[in-house]
Amino acid sequence: MLTHAGAYHIFFNLLIQLLLGVPLEMVHKWWRVLLVYIAGVVAGSLGSSVSDPRVFLAGASGGVYALIAAHLATVILNFKEMDMAWIRLFCLVAFAGTDVGVAVYTRYTEGDEGHKVSYAAHIAGALAGLLVGVTFLRNLVVHRWEVALGRAFLALFLLLVLAAVLFNALYGEYFPPSVI
Repeated sequence: MLTHAGAYHIFFNLLIQLLLGVPLEMVHKWWRVLLVYIAGVVAGSLGSSVSDPRVFLAGASGGVYALIAAHLATVILNFKEMDMAWIRLFCLVAFAGTDVGVAVYTRYTEGDEGHKVSYAAHIAGALAGLLVGVTFLRNLVVHRWEVALGRAFLALFLLLVLAAVLFNALYGEYFPPSVI
């Protein structure tokens, strides 16, 4: 989260955090957005370690994608109360889908093994942003199905984190040896 792969990487992450994080904080309060962001960073790290452990991981992509998915969670929770919800939904899906598509393409076409992007961190961060966002972000009109969905999503998030932590702890032979 505090290390990045160059000036472009840190600039892009900061730009997205400002463009997406500040509006979320204005609506949902800073501490709720912080929960979503940290959940995305943790999920991104765990997702990358479990699914693609040979790839370099730096930056805050998991947290950034959690913020993107937090906007999706906001649309899900407040769809009927929002103006132009379909347009916001389309823009979020188009942006995230394009970026993940480019990351997956780059991951398998670049020749330099040391600089490949961990798209698993993007996907895991987005999943965490959606699951934790639906649970903790502000809901304008609360329905019973939304409360149940939030509880189910929180349980699923905690289960996935627990499974990834246990996998990391119990299956050390799965990971490449450390080079010091």
